[in-house]
Amino acid sequence: MKHTVRAALGRSLGAALLLALLAGCGASAGGSESSAASEQASGLLPETGSVSSSEVQPEEGSETAEADSAAASSDLEPEAQALTEEEVLAMAAGTVLTAEEMPGLDADLLFTESTLTDEVFARMDGVSYPEGCTVSRDDLRYLRVLHIGFDGEVHIGEMVCNRSISGDLLEIFRALYDAAYPIEKMLLIDEYGGDDEASMADNNTSCFNYRTVSGSDHLSAHAYGLAVDVNPLYNPYVTSAGYFPANSGDYVDRSADTPYKIDESDLCYQLFTDHGFIWGGNWNSVKDYQHFAMED
Repeated sequence: MKHTVRAALGRSLGAALLLALLAGCGASAGGSESSAASEQASGLLPETGSVSSSEVQPEEGSETAEADSAAASSDLEPEAQALTEEEVLAMAAGTVLTAEEMPGLDADLLFTESTLTDEVFARMDGVSYPEGCTVSRDDLRYLRVLHIGFDGEVHIGEMVCNRSISGDLLEIFRALYDAAYPIEKMLLIDEYGGDDEASMADNNTSCFNYRTVSGSDHLSAHAYGLAVDVNPLYNPYVTSAGYFPANSGDYVDRSADTPYKIDESDLCYQLFTDHGFIWGGNWNSVKDYQHFAMED
């Protein structure tokens, strides 16, 4: 009987010891998992099934957040605002007006003429209006117009001319603008130091410049503000000795199909001649395809 109780007690203690050992192993395993989780959280161990940074997929909604951030950044950039006529008139010649700035503008108010202000005359003095110029400052007018550039955009143009043709020129350039006739540049020749060759080479449309006819001592019609050269690079001055500007060789042959060519079917020719101007392309001894002059 004693041996039976002792054996039973031994089995009970053995079972209890075995359960304790098993519990200890479980706790140890749990502690390891807890330790591993702690290390994973601290970044010491890669997570199970971890991927490289290049494979990480964005969290749901992160793309929207990035888009919102980009939109917020773009909102910081100023958008083009519609301009007033006063703002356009205050801009420098050569300025390009964007489509966003144009709505609501009255083009009639942007084709203007004025006497030569001190500011304008300061640009001309000693350049296109040299010492000894015999043309009275009062006989000249400063024009502001719009024109369509070769880029298809609206440009602000300027020109000094004789007051006797200022009205004609405003009407002509307004009609050319309405027809989207391309004129690349229209700046005072003073921007080129009064150098006619440099202005032509840059395809600048201009009028007044107190100078003589090339190769002579006779005053040009430009000296009186009575002649306009339009897109001169593409419509050169051609003589038996050569052509001007020097970079216009590709446009000397008028039978060729060249861009921006003025001929008798061209709108520019039609408008100027309708207003009484003489076209240099019809001269006999030389050909000046850019040139329209009003005889005084």
